[in-house]
Amino acid sequence: MGKVSEKAGVQQLVESFFNHGVKYVVFSPGSRNAPLVVSFANDERFKCFVIPDERSAAFYAMGMAEQSNTPVPVMCTSGSALLNYYPAVSEAFYRNIPLIVVSADRPSEWTDQGDGQTIRQENVFHNHICASVALFENPNSDDQRWFNNRSLDEVLNTAKSPKGGPVHFNFPFTEPLYKTIENVESSKDAQASIEVLDLHPQLSSTQKEELTKIWNNSPRKLILCGQMPKNGYLNEQLKNLANDRSVAIVVENTSNLQDRGFIHCIDRTISSFLEENPALYQPDLLITIGGAVISKKIKTYLRKFKPKHNWKIGQEFPYMDTYQSLTKTIPIQANAFLDFLLEDGFNRNSSRYGEQWKQLDYLTQGNHMMYLETAPYSDLSVFNLILDAIPDQSSLHLSNSSVIRYAQLFDPIKSISYYCNRGTSGIDGSTSTAIGNAIAGDTQLHTFITGDISFFYDSNAFWNHHVPSNFRVFLINNGGGGIFNIIPGPKSTPQGDEFFVAKHSFSAKSIAEAFNVNYYAANSMLEIDSQLDVFMEIQDNDRPAIMEVFTDGDESGKILLDYLEKTKVKDIPVLEM
Repeated sequence: MGKVSEKAGVQQLVESFFNHGVKYVVFSPGSRNAPLVVSFANDERFKCFVIPDERSAAFYAMGMAEQSNTPVPVMCTSGSALLNYYPAVSEAFYRNIPLIVVSADRPSEWTDQGDGQTIRQENVFHNHICASVALFENPNSDDQRWFNNRSLDEVLNTAKSPKGGPVHFNFPFTEPLYKTIENVESSKDAQASIEVLDLHPQLSSTQKEELTKIWNNSPRKLILCGQMPKNGYLNEQLKNLANDRSVAIVVENTSNLQDRGFIHCIDRTISSFLEENPALYQPDLLITIGGAVISKKIKTYLRKFKPKHNWKIGQEFPYMDTYQSLTKTIPIQANAFLDFLLEDGFNRNSSRYGEQWKQLDYLTQGNHMMYLETAPYSDLSVFNLILDAIPDQSSLHLSNSSVIRYAQLFDPIKSISYYCNRGTSGIDGSTSTAIGNAIAGDTQLHTFITGDISFFYDSNAFWNHHVPSNFRVFLINNGGGGIFNIIPGPKSTPQGDEFFVAKHSFSAKSIAEAFNVNYYAANSMLEIDSQLDVFMEIQDNDRPAIMEVFTDGDESGKILLDYLEKTKVKDIPVLEM
């Protein structure tokens, strides 16, 4: 398998990573991490990538981990390089993604002593990490070897657990850094890996009886689903529950759940009743499944019109009380919990609450389609065209701010997987995360829709040799932060355009040329449509591609506000409960 670092601790790390299912390794260039580079790069069991920008590198690794469902390490030299991983670490923390940070360090005795590239690296991610440990570079006793192996297993098992996430290994290295030895097979009596059995908690008969009683005494039930990967079994379970007229199933595109019985476009629907009869849609029982919910309107509404009972399903963040009404955390898998809800003994059709929600969704959908028939050229009409062009059985990645909000106004496509960095909802790293997904999911097309500020902020995502040909970018350039043309406040200040919208006249054309990316530009619906076929084609194209769509940010903001007003349902029909 080639040469490896002479440092025995690094050899332990390599074997442990392989035993825990690591396939991809991302490196940020440096020198202090040379022992890691020579060991992993010479080992054919791992596929290694070099991403020069540390912030981008960490998001690349996170995207690979998200797509492959395996832990992915990102490794850097000492000093401030490590701090650039923090945005991705915090995103992975709130989405329970097994991002593995491995930092090379100076010897601990030189911390705070004025030595170059030496900072306080241990526990640097304290507030947003699931586990961290400093390893011995050359364990010189059985106890130190045992410590390294045990710590590796403990931290990696933590990362991979249902409530896991990012972890950090700090590795102080002394010189020489580049000395290698021939790799030899691991000893037969090497310490065995520690396996943590994945047990699935079950509800007791007493707990089932209590939950059944609450359900049966709650005629208006709302199941709200946040971000999660595709789960076909969960989708079928929710379809069965949607047949209960007293149950409203409310999802977002990033929930990756789709059925005609679900309410998909929360903001499009909820706008109609926020002022007119809001109490009509107040649930008695709120059940939440999955991660982050994008809609600020549903959060604000449920915090004001609180349910009597609020159950949070899943092991992650058991005390996260998003709607300020949490009464029970039920730390079991959503599939197991919904199997329980579908058992005999639950009252069905105790009201028409679910029907009331679905009727309003149906009416607003009709207004939505009618408005789009004559919508002027704007961000809204561009989204309508682009989303219709996304191929079946592909992946769609969305940046944050206005892009993800526009996407939520359109019904999801069942065969498409939706992705977005909603752990911290930042614009940093959206492109890098999407490319990381595309690398790990190389059998399908990955399309990324982004705004101009997000794109320019993460343009170093293209500064490497690994951007794959199955990656497409629709860049909507409306000359600034479109979200600040939509939300109330920024435009009312004298500083709105400069400090909030950050208006500009930049284009991505030179960036595409610099990084050898195919470039297309469009200023109208006709120009977009005429280039779509060749733009999306990947069979004879070995390069990724960007289509930069230019729109007017001010006009787009006005059209969106008009859309939200025109799609409202006036005089909402009230069903007998």
